[in-house]
Amino acid sequence: MVGGWGRTDGHWTLHLHSQQHSGTSQNVPTPPRHPTLSVQVRPREVEVEAGSQLELRCHITGSLVEGVKWYRDGGEVRAEGRITIRPREVLRVAPLATTDTGLYQCAASTQDGHYAHDHARVVVAQGAAPPELLYRFIEQTLQPGPAVSLKCIATGTPTPHITWTLDGFPLPHSHRLVKGQYVSAQGDVISHVNISAVQVADGGTYTCTAENHAGTARHKARLNVYGPPQVRPMGQVAAVAGKTFSVTCPAAGHPIHVITWSKGGSQLPRSHRQRVLTNGTLVVEQVTQGVDDGTYACTASSRGGRSDSQTLQLRVLVPPRMAPLHFPGGTRAGMQIRATCLVQEGDQPVKYTWTKDGRPLDARLGVRTSQLDAFTSILVIEQAAATHSGNYTCTASNAAATTATTARLTVRVPPTWVVEPSSASVALGGSLALSCLARGFPDPITTWRRQTASGEFVDVGDGGVGVEGGGLAQWQNGTLWVGRAARGHEGRYLCEANNGVPPGLSQLVNLTVNEPPWFRSVKQRQEVRVGASATLTCHAYGDAPLTLTWTRDAAPLQPQPRYRVSRGTGEDEVGSGGRVTQLVVAEARLADTGTFVCTATNPHGSRTAHHHLLVQDVPGPPSGVRVEEEGPRHLTLTWTPPEDSNAPITAYIVTLEPQPGPNSGAGREERVGSGERRARLGKLHPATHYRVTVAAENRVGRGRSSPTVSASTQEEPPSATPRDVTVVGVSPRALQVNWEPPPHNSTNGVLLGYHLGYKILGGDDDAAYNFSKVVGVEGAVSLASARVSGLRPHSRYSIVLRAFNSKGAGPSSPPALATTLQDKPSAAPGQVRCSSQTSSSLVVSWAPPPQTHRNGVITSYRVAYWRTDAPEDKMGGTGVVTEGQQASLKGLQPWTNYSVIVAASTGAGQGVTSSPLTCTTQQDVPEAPAKVKVVVSGPRAAVVSWVPPGRPNGRITRYTVHWRTGGGTTTHTRHVDPQMAHLALHDLSHTTHQVWVTAATSVGEGPASDTVLVKPSHIVASGVWSLGRNMTAAWGEDVSLACGTVGVPEPDLSWTHRGAPLQTSRPRAVVQQDGTLSLSDLQRNDGGQYTCTATNRHGKDTALYILNVLVPPSPPSLHVTETTASSIRVQWSVRDTGGAALLGATLHYRPVGGQWVKSVVDGDDRTFTAQNLRCGSLHHFYLTVRNYVGRSEPSRTEVARTKGRPPQAPPQFQFVTTNSSQATLYLSQWTDGGCSITHFSVEYRRGPTDSWTTVSSEVLPARTYTISGLEAGTHYQLQVTAHNSAGATPAHYTITTPLYGHPVDLSANGGMWGETASPPSAWQDPRVLVPAAVSGLALLLTLTTVCVCLRKRVPSRPPQKMSQDGKDGECEKGVVQEELYTTVRRPAPTPPRHHHHPSADSTGDYSSEELYHYAAASYQLEGGSPPPPAPPSPPNHVLPQSRPQKAFTALIYQAPSLHDVDSPNTSEGEGRNSRPLPPNGAATGGDSQGSEGYGSLMDPAPPPSALHHHHHHHHRPPRNPRLARCHYVPFSSQPRILHQHHSPTNNTTTRRKHQPLQPNNTITIPTPGDTPTITTQQHHNNTNTRRHTNPYNPTTP
Repeated sequence: MVGGWGRTDGHWTLHLHSQQHSGTSQNVPTPPRHPTLSVQVRPREVEVEAGSQLELRCHITGSLVEGVKWYRDGGEVRAEGRITIRPREVLRVAPLATTDTGLYQCAASTQDGHYAHDHARVVVAQGAAPPELLYRFIEQTLQPGPAVSLKCIATGTPTPHITWTLDGFPLPHSHRLVKGQYVSAQGDVISHVNISAVQVADGGTYTCTAENHAGTARHKARLNVYGPPQVRPMGQVAAVAGKTFSVTCPAAGHPIHVITWSKGGSQLPRSHRQRVLTNGTLVVEQVTQGVDDGTYACTASSRGGRSDSQTLQLRVLVPPRMAPLHFPGGTRAGMQIRATCLVQEGDQPVKYTWTKDGRPLDARLGVRTSQLDAFTSILVIEQAAATHSGNYTCTASNAAATTATTARLTVRVPPTWVVEPSSASVALGGSLALSCLARGFPDPITTWRRQTASGEFVDVGDGGVGVEGGGLAQWQNGTLWVGRAARGHEGRYLCEANNGVPPGLSQLVNLTVNEPPWFRSVKQRQEVRVGASATLTCHAYGDAPLTLTWTRDAAPLQPQPRYRVSRGTGEDEVGSGGRVTQLVVAEARLADTGTFVCTATNPHGSRTAHHHLLVQDVPGPPSGVRVEEEGPRHLTLTWTPPEDSNAPITAYIVTLEPQPGPNSGAGREERVGSGERRARLGKLHPATHYRVTVAAENRVGRGRSSPTVSASTQEEPPSATPRDVTVVGVSPRALQVNWEPPPHNSTNGVLLGYHLGYKILGGDDDAAYNFSKVVGVEGAVSLASARVSGLRPHSRYSIVLRAFNSKGAGPSSPPALATTLQDKPSAAPGQVRCSSQTSSSLVVSWAPPPQTHRNGVITSYRVAYWRTDAPEDKMGGTGVVTEGQQASLKGLQPWTNYSVIVAASTGAGQGVTSSPLTCTTQQDVPEAPAKVKVVVSGPRAAVVSWVPPGRPNGRITRYTVHWRTGGGTTTHTRHVDPQMAHLALHDLSHTTHQVWVTAATSVGEGPASDTVLVKPSHIVASGVWSLGRNMTAAWGEDVSLACGTVGVPEPDLSWTHRGAPLQTSRPRAVVQQDGTLSLSDLQRNDGGQYTCTATNRHGKDTALYILNVLVPPSPPSLHVTETTASSIRVQWSVRDTGGAALLGATLHYRPVGGQWVKSVVDGDDRTFTAQNLRCGSLHHFYLTVRNYVGRSEPSRTEVARTKGRPPQAPPQFQFVTTNSSQATLYLSQWTDGGCSITHFSVEYRRGPTDSWTTVSSEVLPARTYTISGLEAGTHYQLQVTAHNSAGATPAHYTITTPLYGHPVDLSANGGMWGETASPPSAWQDPRVLVPAAVSGLALLLTLTTVCVCLRKRVPSRPPQKMSQDGKDGECEKGVVQEELYTTVRRPAPTPPRHHHHPSADSTGDYSSEELYHYAAASYQLEGGSPPPPAPPSPPNHVLPQSRPQKAFTALIYQAPSLHDVDSPNTSEGEGRNSRPLPPNGAATGGDSQGSEGYGSLMDPAPPPSALHHHHHHHHRPPRNPRLARCHYVPFSSQPRILHQHHSPTNNTTTRRKHQPLQPNNTITIPTPGDTPTITTQQHHNNTNTRRHTNPYNPTTP
């Protein structure tokens, strides 16, 4: 089982994972954690083999850490045997055993009771094995001369190491003797000793030893070399007194008859303690100094009488022998403790060391040791505490051995809570740990008890909840472990902690067992036919409240009428309850096939069950649905049957749905036989927008409908105002405008948007409204609200609205009035003053902010103050003043500088704060001197010293020293100047005197210090009257540490730094004559503890200083976290603040090549956002931080770029159109790349060899731009360059101006440079062109004559009204004077690259720029539609669909009187549907529409396959054209094309007529001074739902 902790809503969550449960999460209340105390154990997961070593490190962050303890499976781990804990943050176990497997925890606690812990999981696998010798050498006997090899092979885990000895001594050094060792591929260690040309001296007993941490294996055998006896030198050997000493005589030669030992000429053994073994080994037991030391001789002899001898010098060393260490029993906290470490015998010198619990004594414990003489060392504890409890060991070491004696010191302390238990809950079957941890001495014993039904408390092992069977276990650290929670575990539990020291501890908690959701079956499958209903049942169990939800594809079910969810509570066959939900899928469709997931959730978790639904197929939608014929009251549809759906089609259902309108009528369906492919829909309403779909039906059911085909009549102007206009303030600078559209029966068509006007009240009420156009997605039908931004806070405005459509704007609504909300004050209160009333209070007064910066009604003022010498403590105090302009600050410290700031607040919040004002409180009497010390300086003299008060509460004027005899009543006093901190007292009697000191300011004398006692004596021990203290100094400063001493004889003075003697040889540390230590040019490593020690033969004394050196902070680490088009956000961190709080930071940044900008940031901030940066430009950043000492080095320079890129050019067919004398550029088709386009430069030339002619180099962004003065029938090259802050983008285009009276041929009109030109048209041949022109003129005259005749015969009717019978070629318009007709061929549009999506509309779309403006009538072939006024704005997903019919279109002239009227909108069937994206994929908007240029309208549209090519194709002219209808308009001698005029606005935010706003888009309203914006908001419940494409309004070239 493994686990981890997490925190949620103030509770710590223990996540446990076991084989039975994939995961449980339980809230276990834990003790409060220190805000900066954290513990991390590394590594977290350890898998090692037995016999190896484990090392866990506990990384602790935080201050005042008092204790660190290690636990394994709840039991405390102590340093003993294989376990070492040194330092306390590092746990080492070696060698490991399999029993060491478990969960190891490191727990840290602080002095103020905070607690933190972390854990690691350790698995110890059985793998370590002691060495085993696989090969051993044998005993050999041979003559001198040959080579000899001795080999040992060993195996083991880990890999062992092999060593060699000869007769117990290391192998001799010889060039003939070589040792080698290596590891084989199988992991065996092979070691050998090779002897070349063996000699007699090489003989002896060889031993190989294989060793690893799991064990040792040895083998030895003799190598006998024939020859006389030879004994190798033995040198000097040491033996320990009282031990057994043995040595083997290193004799070589063979055969050897006998080996003898002698001492002083006498053969051994001579006593019962001496033995000589047959192999020549001498054994001496109970070695005694003075008896057994001396010279020993070893003699090896042969039978032939030859012998050899060598001597051994034996030295006997006596180890220390120690008396037992003892501590007195019954020790309580606060008592003084002494222990004596006595060495009874042993060779000198003897070194003494003291340890506690196996670790050196910690200086912070206050334990003092001293050595009285060579045989005695004393340990002294002045005041016992709980931290002093432990095992104390005195170790005495000399050259012979090390001896130690240990005694345990127990300081009894009652238990206190470390982790107080609290109530918790656990999931059914889950796991939970209830912590109950107390500390004290001895360690408290923790016991858990459970309350029974009778109210009694029994141990967790009783009462039916056994430790084993009930799933409960109590760990040694007091934790109650619930291994597998059951219902029977619920109840009340009592945790008790006792250690025999009253009072004990107890806490009562509640344990709740929760049941998470679960299912009996998590997978179900169901099949259903299309159109039938499917019921999916989900039955879940678990604790209430139990919530059941359905999802599909990992998302909630979308609201659909066909989906119905029912809920209830069910009972299963066992009666365990649960909850049931049913998902009913009505009229199932093929798209319903899939997996529906039922998720059951309660407060204890969630589970899912999967329901797989399979829906059988139904017929697909018919394809190729199009309107073949349109009439005033009928529509003729054709379609292609859908693919086979494994069931014969029984019928087609044609659905006709009118869009909501004044004459829309009701929708209907018509059934058509299965063999039909055409349907005529009659009895329709004119001037109505219809949606037509076709669906197929078979025996399974009705299939999906085809894509919608739309048709509509012309529109009428709106005639009513928007209704229910309401305006509310939503922010200090914005108003929310809500309205209802005009009544649908008065819109007379599709609303394009609204004109929203506003003006501020309170000034000139007759001022005109500032109007701006508000349009929405696909017209204004979805608009119901807009937001006007950029207004003044807390100001009253008047708002009017008027609706408009393609015919113009309607009347304005009645004015609606509203006031913007209040804002925070933008200026601080002025005239901030303060005065001191007493030593603990200040009075602050101020004046309100200026009227123009209040931004509302001032409701209150906030006063904040902090100590000036502690700028990081800015939360020193705050206050809110609701009445008046004065505040009294109380509870302050006397004679202290305070910084005060004031901020005003309105209903919107707090405004700008004033600059900090420094105020000083009055003086008060001082506190008592912090510390007083008296040392004897002579037989009747003493020196009194003191530390100034911690809070002087003013300027100290004097100190007064008071003393009197112990039994006397007369008090003597001496006044001392404030700059002095000691006084010498003389003529004192040889009795005990009481001494105390007081301090005084101008207010009076403060309380007395603690009384100290002194008794003059003729024996003047060394004393230090200088008082040490904590000192803080800045880096580079000089500081002096005083050490005034007394004593007879004059004491020896020494300084230590961090426990080591101070090296006064360094130039920056000098000890003056009076003992003062002067430190100059302080560095960071100069900080720490300084101790001055004075010593003479009567004693010693010390003074302790703690020096803290503050340094400038380290260089910060700077990072860029976020970029926008105009801002860059940076973040930084500082690794080392130098020991002082950060006061601020300075950020430097600049654009590349620009000037550096400096911004100062408050010391608490770690982020900054640089605003108003250039779009798409590169910037450099670096940062410095400062503290009280100084400023850091600069950070590393970071480089970041604001978002944005140079503009992107549109393709030619969207950008440029031409006629005989000019070219029109649609500048708004450029994509700005995220940075506003600033200007354009336009150039042209006739041919590649001609020089460029600059039309303008500073063309401001507009919808269109016209190049005039071009020659007809001429090729031109254009170069247009767009500029923005991110760069410039040039684009090149090739155009051809048409001849007068000739159609525009796009095949000759060119494209963007680099495109492939289409082959020359046959119409360019004069032999074809002249006859065609004559024939065309004759045709025009004939048509004119026919129309004039029909005009005379048919009475006048409204324009553009078709005949009821729909006969081809019949015109219903009156006779037109000065009529001139001409036709223009329209080519197939050039398809964009990489887009192949067909449009839903099969009708063509033509712009007014694509038609000759010299025409007076327009003609349309069958199935065609009148051209729209302008090329559409290309959307981002579809292409024009090819149309099988061909259309002739004539350009329409509009009378000058209609100059200011918007061009009429076309119906949906005739409208401009989706157009291709430019090659770069950018969707463009505005009035600048994509255009293919002027071309021939007689070229047919390309087939669908042709849309996938990137060049033009030549097409044959249409066959059998048939006129459907014609329209007439008056002809003028001054032809022109109307364009809508737009006032110049902000180029980046203005949306023009043909650019639909997306929801929540913003429009800028240009006004003098302010520049408010209007943000549209999308609503979909409007009654006007007819789809509409905005008209395009041309202007005069």
